[in-house]
Amino acid sequence: MNTKALKLAAVAATMLDDFSPTEWVPLPSLGLGIRVLVDDGQQQLVATAQTGLDRSADTGSAAEAGRIYDSMYPHAGFTWPHLRAITEVEADYFGTSAPTTVTLIEPLPGAPVGDQAIADTARASSLAQALATLHSAAPESISEAGFPVEDPSRFQFQILERLDQAAATGRVPAGLLQHWEEEFEKVSLWRFLATPIHGAIDETSVFTDQERVLALSGIERLRVSDPAIDLAAASALIDPAAVPTFFSEYTNSRPRADEHVITRAELLAEFAVLDWLLEAVDSGDEEAIQDAGELLSSFNDVLFSHNAAEPEAVEDSPPSTPDTELTSEAEDVVDEGTAPDDSGSADDTHRP
Repeated sequence: MNTKALKLAAVAATMLDDFSPTEWVPLPSLGLGIRVLVDDGQQQLVATAQTGLDRSADTGSAAEAGRIYDSMYPHAGFTWPHLRAITEVEADYFGTSAPTTVTLIEPLPGAPVGDQAIADTARASSLAQALATLHSAAPESISEAGFPVEDPSRFQFQILERLDQAAATGRVPAGLLQHWEEEFEKVSLWRFLATPIHGAIDETSVFTDQERVLALSGIERLRVSDPAIDLAAASALIDPAAVPTFFSEYTNSRPRADEHVITRAELLAEFAVLDWLLEAVDSGDEEAIQDAGELLSSFNDVLFSHNAAEPEAVEDSPPSTPDTELTSEAEDVVDEGTAPDDSGSADDTHRP
């Protein structure tokens, strides 16, 4: 039996006066720690022991971010986590090196996109529309709540600083360095107004069904910054053939977007490999440093090759559809049989 999940279910049972769960089901970790779906017969909630929490993010800010989302996006076509309760348990309870934060939230619809790239234009367009909605709100309530506000010039400086750090490694081809320096130093690229951004778009934070985006998690990274950050991160989740549709739908859905936002997004997407190199250097991982260097060299060859053949057109094909459409995190667990690393079978419902 997954004893840590059982312990988490026990903690969850004490967190709300009107909630006494009688069943629990392990959920995939999603990189957060231990997660279970708890059910009292009338409502279901997701309990998370955030043993994998990034301490640079304040967990308590998730509740405030949720309130801001509620006020800024009352008519959004997607939802986000709504925190019901939060507590902290001693380190020895889960065998961690520090106290563990436990949260209770309402389950999100759909399932995370995971490692399977979004290849269909329907979901690519839906993700573009969701981000256009996020970026179109006024930023004042975010700054007033104390969330970070990043000035465009400051963000540009940080990028150029990372370029200098990467150049010092000797692993970045000179032509690629020059390409990025010339592009990121263009004054016109940084003439834009910062907007609200999600700030943590990845394969675990975008929840979809077979047709559209249903929810976004990770909202505690909310801040005012360059919308291209979200677009670059989102484009990494999309099959290359569907990326033009994604960008086109974004500009159609947000006609007041600055004219260079897509260019910055494409450059930031390229920049992800350089960030990987810097992380590997910081950690001293020689194998990762070698891999990142080789990938940068390959990208350099592709970028500056004038003899590369034009890609053949590929006919659009509908995404494969599972026999049963996923409509909740619980269904994701039951249908796919996924669970945290130290759990037993995820399709077992546990009762006290």
